[in-house]
Amino acid sequence: MKFKSRGTRNDLLFGLRGLLAELQVNEGVRISSIQTPQVHNGNITGSPIRSRPGEGKKIEAASALPPNADKIVIPLLEVHKVIDTERRAYDQLLLMMLQGASDLKSSEDDMMALRGTLDIVKSESKAKDKIQTNDSKLIMQLSKKLETLLMDNEDLRDQNENLNNRIVTLEHENLGVYES
Repeated sequence: MKFKSRGTRNDLLFGLRGLLAELQVNEGVRISSIQTPQVHNGNITGSPIRSRPGEGKKIEAASALPPNADKIVIPLLEVHKVIDTERRAYDQLLLMMLQGASDLKSSEDDMMALRGTLDIVKSESKAKDKIQTNDSKLIMQLSKKLETLLMDNEDLRDQNENLNNRIVTLEHENLGVYES
């Protein structure tokens, strides 16, 4: 499947992992080391991650306890239900973490590979920049040399033309000397 954004993909994967973890926990796959008590009256509670009615209030530490808290008796069945619910939540979180660990590792491997590629590209870019700098210097040197040679060539042409004119003048003078 292809997604338009990474966030959408991650949301879907997180939801699927949560669903799979909840299914595995409810199907009896246990990965925690705590023994699971038997379910009484076939009553399996929902996912502890989802909010349940009546849990909107946060219980603060000792200030929320009534003054006679040491005399309150809670049935063992209720304690087992709460422990079982917490154990399921713990198992589900562990399963989600285990399933996400491989994605994290592969993402880290991809990131390391991309960093390596980036380092290679940077070094190649530096080498190309150095070559370009050297080429620019060489072009400047060759341009100066060409300019010097062109100027020397022009001077030599001028000298050659002057010498030719002088030869012609001397020949005319020699011819004039012989004619008279």
